[in-house]
Amino acid sequence: MRCYYFLIFHNGEAQTDQVGELFGSAELAVQHGARVARDIASDPEYDRGAGTVVIVLDDSGAEVARHGVEAGGSGGGEGA
Repeated sequence: MRCYYFLIFHNGEAQTDQVGELFGSAELAVQHGARVARDIASDPEYDRGAGTVVIVLDDSGAEVARHGVEAGGSGGGEGA
């Protein structure tokens, strides 16, 4: 198990993840990051013009994936 962190950029400000979550693989952490992006996009009060991005970092601080929060809740992204 490895710890992954989920950094959220919204309106030019970063919301850091101080705790992280344990996952058995990077792919599972990437999937979780996509789910976080979809959850944000599905919020009816979400500002669609905010340019929100969910970044998945491993325990060394390396970027594993980046997911743009898209209107409609698709939460598309790409692995690093």
